[in-house]
Amino acid sequence: MGAIRELSEKLFSGELSVREHHPLAFTGESEEVAEDVIFYRWFANFTAVKTAEGLVLIDTGAYFNQAATLELVRRYSRERVNTAVYTHGHVDHACGMPAFVAEAQANRTARPRVVGHRAVGPRFDRYKRTAGYNSVVNTRQFSRPSIWPTEYVYPDTYFDHQLNVAAGDSRFECHHARGETDDHCWVYLPRQNVLCTGDLIIWAVPNVGNPQKAQRYAREWAEALRAMAKTGANVLLPGHGYPVFGAVQVRQVLNDTAEYLETLYARTLEMMNAGASLDEIIHTVKPPEKFADKPYLQAVYDEPEFIVRNIWRLEGGWYDATPSHLKPAPEAEQAREIAALAGGVERLVARAMEKLEAGDLALACHLADWAVAAAPEDKRAHEARVRIYQTRADQSSSTMSHGIFRSAALESAQKAGITPPDDKRSM
Repeated sequence: MGAIRELSEKLFSGELSVREHHPLAFTGESEEVAEDVIFYRWFANFTAVKTAEGLVLIDTGAYFNQAATLELVRRYSRERVNTAVYTHGHVDHACGMPAFVAEAQANRTARPRVVGHRAVGPRFDRYKRTAGYNSVVNTRQFSRPSIWPTEYVYPDTYFDHQLNVAAGDSRFECHHARGETDDHCWVYLPRQNVLCTGDLIIWAVPNVGNPQKAQRYAREWAEALRAMAKTGANVLLPGHGYPVFGAVQVRQVLNDTAEYLETLYARTLEMMNAGASLDEIIHTVKPPEKFADKPYLQAVYDEPEFIVRNIWRLEGGWYDATPSHLKPAPEAEQAREIAALAGGVERLVARAMEKLEAGDLALACHLADWAVAAAPEDKRAHEARVRIYQTRADQSSSTMSHGIFRSAALESAQKAGITPPDDKRSM
């Protein structure tokens, strides 16, 4: 048994913790998981397959480590890259391609064919238009500086629903499925009985609710997982995290994840149809308790509450059923009115610290935000906000929450002119 397979089995059994082996951690490990199929454990995983006509890549890695990605592949094989398939157009999966194109040009060989869903091109176009915004978002999300790329290798072979890609005697069955993105696809290798899911599986609660990114599709995502389960694949290669081995375990991961999403979707729609507000729904709808201890459904990246919010956004729009939110007063004006009612900003700050000490972090955050909105230059308000948001960041299990809360702490630390506290966790 190889090291990757051994670690995967220990994660699946619960012997090792997914929180300690976070799906976004990248180690550069690689292992042959089936005949002529090598899996690379990277920030976003990718796969290389040997064929009689050269290598086929399923995803190509991220924009920030292209050279390292190329080097990893070349340790495995010096054969020409025949084809690359994008499971979707996210920049951690589809932006390692420039290094392979440059290599082909230097070697005076044909550049690799690039396959992707028809919506990949428009996604890259949008990324160029919103590079600044995405740099801000990713810096905040991952608590580290991030410069969004503006150059992309577009597919030259597009498909709409399903496409069989042939290379030598190997076939790669590409199936479109709206999930984390509108341009997503999963790839099945029938000869090796290997399934490449892209980010439809990431060894965590599915990333259906990311509060800072474009729309995701919970219902269609679940349908895709059910379809993948019917392949009978013996190996599942996820977009992040470790592979899953054995047909029984592969089917379990796919069907459990599908049921997780189906339940959130159905319960959210049920309450929406009954006239409930968004506030009622997000504090009521929960995932099935039976999945709480499943290692592949831990909320270490996204969270179920965010998924519920995104279902509302997709099916019901942005109005949350609170009338004052339809055309609200500016937040600074609201905050000044609240401060006046409380008896001054210092009363808000004091109450925020009381809530912090009592462990009521959600209310402490509201109070701290009102204080700094009412008095943007008040150093004590910012100092309190630093403590409150850093505590909440430290206690956050998901990457999404941690990044946003940590960013708020850093923002107020800068305003107060103080050294920000150490971050007790990453990812």
